[in-house]
Amino acid sequence: MYIYTFLKANIARESNFLKEVSMYITGKYILGGLGDLSEVFTIREKVFCEEQGLPLEKEQDEDDKEAIFALAFEEGEDFKKPVATGRLLFLGEKFKLGKIATLKEYRKMGYGDFVVRMLIDKAFTMGAKEIFVDAQIPAVDFYKTIGFRCVGEPFDDEGIMRQSMVVEPHTCKRNCCH
Repeated sequence: MYIYTFLKANIARESNFLKEVSMYITGKYILGGLGDLSEVFTIREKVFCEEQGLPLEKEQDEDDKEAIFALAFEEGEDFKKPVATGRLLFLGEKFKLGKIATLKEYRKMGYGDFVVRMLIDKAFTMGAKEIFVDAQIPAVDFYKTIGFRCVGEPFDDEGIMRQSMVVEPHTCKRNCCH
């Protein structure tokens, strides 16, 4: 299990002040064909189907059986909630990230960064020389903060504009949560 600690800033709505609270992000890996993916699918359905309008029947695919998943949790003293996920595929000679999703209320808080770094770490440990992702256009800057660079031109993937990106060990930035 991965564990990452950082200070999380919460904005109190009634008053205009920042309150810092210590929290943990923990994560685990799940092997597609062997583990329980219900928490992964719940997050993906909320993000891709409910928010982005992807048909439910297209949300899951055959690659889910072969993938390695990362699942991140918000963890407090008396709770543990799954809030972000993603998958890593090995496609012959190519490692590819995909289906990166963070629940809306947990975005820009480090969870997506944590999931992507878990998957990058796993791929490099498995011998990857480079890792690809087809990022949704609004997420391109997020991937750049991690060290990905754009490859080729943006393209349409079933109504969603994407940009192919790649990261290598020497371009991967080490600090989380930029």
